[in-house]
Amino acid sequence: MKPPASTGARARGATVLLSTQWLRYALQIVNIVVLARLIGPADFGLVSLGLAIVGIAAVIGDFGLSLAALREKDLSAAQKSNLFWINSAIGAVLALLVASAAGPIAAAFDDDRLVAVVLIAAPAFLLRAATAQFQVELNRRERFSRLAASELGGDAAGVATAIVLALFGSGVVALAVQGSVAALVSLVWACLAAGWMPGLPRRAPMRHLLVFGVSTLATHAAHYVTTNVDTVAMGAWYQPAIVGFYTRAFQLVMLPLQQVAAPLTRVVLPRLADVADDAPALNDALVRAQRLVSHALLGVTGLIVVCAGPLIEVVLGSVWLPATQFLPILAAGAVFQTIAYAYYWGFAAKGRSGALFVSEVVGRVPMVALILVLAPVVPTGVAWGVALGQLLIWASGTFVFAPRAGLPVRALVTTAVVPLAVSGAATLGAWALDAAVLTALPPLARLAVIVLTWMAVAATALAAIGRRDARLIVRTLRTMLPQRGADRRPRAEPG
Repeated sequence: MKPPASTGARARGATVLLSTQWLRYALQIVNIVVLARLIGPADFGLVSLGLAIVGIAAVIGDFGLSLAALREKDLSAAQKSNLFWINSAIGAVLALLVASAAGPIAAAFDDDRLVAVVLIAAPAFLLRAATAQFQVELNRRERFSRLAASELGGDAAGVATAIVLALFGSGVVALAVQGSVAALVSLVWACLAAGWMPGLPRRAPMRHLLVFGVSTLATHAAHYVTTNVDTVAMGAWYQPAIVGFYTRAFQLVMLPLQQVAAPLTRVVLPRLADVADDAPALNDALVRAQRLVSHALLGVTGLIVVCAGPLIEVVLGSVWLPATQFLPILAAGAVFQTIAYAYYWGFAAKGRSGALFVSEVVGRVPMVALILVLAPVVPTGVAWGVALGQLLIWASGTFVFAPRAGLPVRALVTTAVVPLAVSGAATLGAWALDAAVLTALPPLARLAVIVLTWMAVAATALAAIGRRDARLIVRTLRTMLPQRGADRRPRAEPG
């Protein structure tokens, strides 16, 4: 059984996970900064290409079962053990398949270095699959600090290993080995922290978990393919250095979304599943989550766009400045991805995994077509294909699938207006000042002034048109802070 949790406990769990995700984000920024000055764009592009091709195995390895287990109210010991063994078996098969594909992949792109990239990356698929249920166990027991530590520890170990290898001149190996090292450390850490060990496979009700997992897997697989076909298309038409510029821009834009959405889902989804049968409570929770996430992610996206030039010059170095051509286009796609995320939570909470899959496919099939058509025209064509695809996904959810699932579409759309207006006003204001008087400044000073200007305009706009949102943000932050004497009652252990 999943133990009951108070709103305060869940909020503080969100604080722990989100705080750690921002630490992971900062760690990734350090990783990007240091490695960008040790390793050239061509090596980055080559490794990104190899990992984009084989990375689908990571999505399949989880089989969607971690999300199925996370939303389950009652999960027996036998079911948990069976989920672990299913995930591990799939991960082992996928690791072998990935390793066996190393030669053909290298031959297809006429670069023997891809053999090493793929072989080094292969073990990570087994390790991540084996880790999934230990992390779910930590999540279900609300041991959020231990869960966060296992992920942060793995990331830190991967980054440290890559930096050491890069210092010794092993650029391609340094980038390729990060995932395997991080996955190994996270597995060991989560296993020790969970206080649970899987038993032998036993007969238990698994059908509903597998059905939900497979449907969710299809959605995640479609998402992965369409978010990586751009890198593969770039590799097919352009030199590795161009691929490197594009993937760095993509990473800068998407890292905030990736670092916030995944941990927030772990906290939000159980709460939404608890009230899935109470439409008003579910809708209210979705709207509040949408409002908070939109302010955080749209704000970061706007800052990245307006700071693109000096940010890349300071963070990565002037050799990476060609990446700026991709940033504004990818950011436009990130806006639609952000405001559509509440649909994902709503579909998952209601168990409407089929609707989630179809709504994604309706937008992602045209996205793939656009990327493949525009890729040979100009490098930025790939970014335009991604952005237009995100627009289609948001539109299909808003006008077709979310209304059919009974989600509060009008409320979710209007909720995004204030965050969009605040971020848009701040971004335009900072951009106008930069274009008028800041371009002659040194990159670091220019970056600092842009950020301060953006924050000042955003605060002014929020005070003028978003006081309700500001009050919600303040209340949420207060709820997340530890309170003396709160939630001291003993928790029931999961069955």
